[in-house]
Amino acid sequence: MNILIVSQHFYPDSFRVNEIATELVKRGNKVTVLTSLPDYATGKVPKDCKGLKNRITNYNGVKVIRCFSVSRRTGVVFRALNYLSFCLSSTIKAKALKEKLDLVISYQTSPVLMANGARAAANKRKIPFLLYCLDLWPESLKAWGVGEGNPLFKIMHSYSKKLYNRADILAVSSKPFEDYLCNVNGVEKSKIHYLPQHSDDMNLPIKNSNSSTLHLAFGGNIGSVQNIDCIVKAVALLKELDGFVVDIYGDGSELENCKKLCEELKVQEKIIFHGRVNRETLWEEYKNTDAFLLTLKSEGVIGLTAPAKLQEYMSGNRPIIAAISGAAEEIISLSKCGVSVPAGDYKALANAIKDFVLNKEAYNNLAKNGRAYFEENFTLNKFMLSLEKLLNSLERSK
Repeated sequence: MNILIVSQHFYPDSFRVNEIATELVKRGNKVTVLTSLPDYATGKVPKDCKGLKNRITNYNGVKVIRCFSVSRRTGVVFRALNYLSFCLSSTIKAKALKEKLDLVISYQTSPVLMANGARAAANKRKIPFLLYCLDLWPESLKAWGVGEGNPLFKIMHSYSKKLYNRADILAVSSKPFEDYLCNVNGVEKSKIHYLPQHSDDMNLPIKNSNSSTLHLAFGGNIGSVQNIDCIVKAVALLKELDGFVVDIYGDGSELENCKKLCEELKVQEKIIFHGRVNRETLWEEYKNTDAFLLTLKSEGVIGLTAPAKLQEYMSGNRPIIAAISGAAEEIISLSKCGVSVPAGDYKALANAIKDFVLNKEAYNNLAKNGRAYFEENFTLNKFMLSLEKLLNSLERSK
């Protein structure tokens, strides 16, 4: 098949669509990716992409076409310009593409506007359109303080409803998304298919260390929705408990605030911020980890989401200690891969951490359970088999 993928983010930015596109090529498809300029990690467009340079490249056999976009930088104004510019430029470019296409895929994170180019390409050519929904709209606006009474919310509700209903297949990364899409956006349930995100496979060696200090780790973006405050407040309740430290890897908008909170609560010796590290370094550091920490706010759509970090943690042969709700809590409970307390409940998280530190051996089976569940449900091969099944059904329906 000749497939067009529209995704605002693509390599060198680190998103799972990179592996999806590559695997589709390996499985005999011709793949074109329509994307923006790569500025997700830094907020700035790299020099080698300025001045119309490298607008058409190749990545592992995937043809990559980059559209104009205003760089993300910082602040709500530039972020909005970034989203709007990609929406407009990708829509124009999608209509003008000369490639012969059989179907279109939208890899839809936030905002939903990034899927407009995929819809335009499908409409012009009258070909099937699969939208992979990883973030719900207009619900996501609530995380930005835009309530249902706001005119912007109403406009985006109308737009989202039309866009989601245009898709021939609406694949969702979290099961709770199904009810929202049906009840709020009026999508036919028969169109919706559960397609959980795959994860890279860490497969860390089992740690049999007799060290007197246990390491609990969190790795990833440190923003408001990740709710790292919950970890800091939990650790503050365990100042007198010896035998553990928390390692936090990553960067983000809330990093400095989290560091300040550590100072205020006097837990600098218990929580170590390592900053942003590349994946290879992170996985090497994880070998010294005894358990993973996972936190996420519960408000609105955020509480429905199963972050892809969960699947990666499960691949690592370590138990998971989480303060999370929604789909992630369901997966942890179903797989028996760890302990989950309600999102934001730092007192309960403190008790969970304390129990792990005092009874580590009792958690060994949870780590094995997580690894087994990962192999059964979240490998790249499992994901691709499910995706190919959906794509083949669209191809047959033409």
